Amino acid sequence: MKMTGYDEEGHEMFTPVCSKCGNSDIPNMVLSGGAAGGGKSFTGCCWIVKSCIEFPGIKMVIARKTLKMLKKTTWATLNSVLALWGFKENVHFHMNNVEGVMTLWNGSQISMLELAPSNVDPDYNSLGSLEITGAFIDEVSEICSKAVEVLASRMRWKVHETFIVPKMLMSTNPCLTWVRSRFVQDDNGDPIKLAAGDRFIRFSVYDNPDKQFREVYVNNLLKIKDPYTRRRLLYGDWDTPSDNKNAAYHNFDGKIHIVPGLWEQHYNPLRPLILSWDFNVAPRMTCLALQFDYENKKAYVLKEWLGIPKDKENNTPALARKIKQDLLDIGHSGGIIITGDPAGKSRSTQTEDGTNNYTIATDILQDPTLIPRVKLFEKQPSHTMRLEFINQIFEGYDGWEVKVDLRCRKLTEDFLRQMKNEDGTKEKKKEMVEGVRCEALGHASDCFDYAICYFLGKSYKKFKTAETQPVTTYTSNYGGGTMYDSWGY
Repeated sequence: MKMTGYDEEGHEMFTPVCSKCGNSDIPNMVLSGGAAGGGKSFTGCCWIVKSCIEFPGIKMVIARKTLKMLKKTTWATLNSVLALWGFKENVHFHMNNVEGVMTLWNGSQISMLELAPSNVDPDYNSLGSLEITGAFIDEVSEICSKAVEVLASRMRWKVHETFIVPKMLMSTNPCLTWVRSRFVQDDNGDPIKLAAGDRFIRFSVYDNPDKQFREVYVNNLLKIKDPYTRRRLLYGDWDTPSDNKNAAYHNFDGKIHIVPGLWEQHYNPLRPLILSWDFNVAPRMTCLALQFDYENKKAYVLKEWLGIPKDKENNTPALARKIKQDLLDIGHSGGIIITGDPAGKSRSTQTEDGTNNYTIATDILQDPTLIPRVKLFEKQPSHTMRLEFINQIFEGYDGWEVKVDLRCRKLTEDFLRQMKNEDGTKEKKKEMVEGVRCEALGHASDCFDYAICYFLGKSYKKFKTAETQPVTTYTSNYGGGTMYDSWGY
């Protein structure tokens, strides 16, 4: 250990250093991620047992979102590892089923742990008195990053004389959650630059040492008809989203609607850029950038801006400044139109009369080349009607085609994960996200809904009334030319 300074309270800070090579970047948080059937759970259980054998008296944890699933899956794998290695209950280990703790002959312990979010304990204070040496979290994509961070902070039992640094192994199949953006790839789809101590190990079904299992499992995966699901589960593809026929946006299909590099292919700096806002501050503030090719009936979702709380950008002024700078940097000259949730027109108790989210955004985005204007519904469109309309648009209703840039990650996650209520509305279930109880999904898709319904207004009216509306044109305020007037003005 070498001293690296002092923390805010004046305590000495030390960095672990390998005594053999002098390296301070010792693996600490390791993700084993990739294809199904690659032996990730088996490997994790092997590491847990091996560590307990090597270091007597340590305390290890195996965790999943729920104890019920943990007992059915990962703990069953642990027992198979023990049996394979010749361990016998009440000879080499004793199991306390009430406490969920296995104690080995040398004093080492393996405990079950549930990491499901709780309204009663959103900060996971129940883990406060826990002292462990290391942990294996199976299917970590089901668990929020807050739970992982809190558990990692409890790894303090005999760490210095064993692992040198706290060690946590995690496993998952390819997913759209925080796991991907921390360990695998950034918002542009490029390999992530891992933080010190973080490691990512790709797994494939072909890594499974059980030849018979491998042959049977591969054969089953090859039978999957959808090529994108097959690539995700067979080859561990983190890039390609598929569809979800049980989701609210059941007609969204990644292989049709997602396009890598859409911004580079179709962004036109001379056309108006539609900025559609959702002003919720938790888990983030959201703004989508869209452009419409009315002549060819194509809608492009080009970019998403996220106002992240840790960056202090989950407020209208900060996110508007960020967007303005981005647009000035790329030389956008086609003007911008601001739209989104009509509720953003409401005055806050913290603002003066006549001031709201839209006036704030407009004031900040003022620039001779941007010329911001606000266009939005007087009130929110019917939830059920707009959802049905969007699903029809995804299938080409009225000749329209929708394309979404691959880097619009949160929007894609909404399309794939958001479910529907029995009354036909989008499910806005509240979850714990970074220690805050909020609606985890639906913010980016709301931005999409408002923009599509408003700027495809002619098609939206036709969908609602099932009548053909006359086509009119208007002269654009952004450099001349004509465009179909589907905006109702």
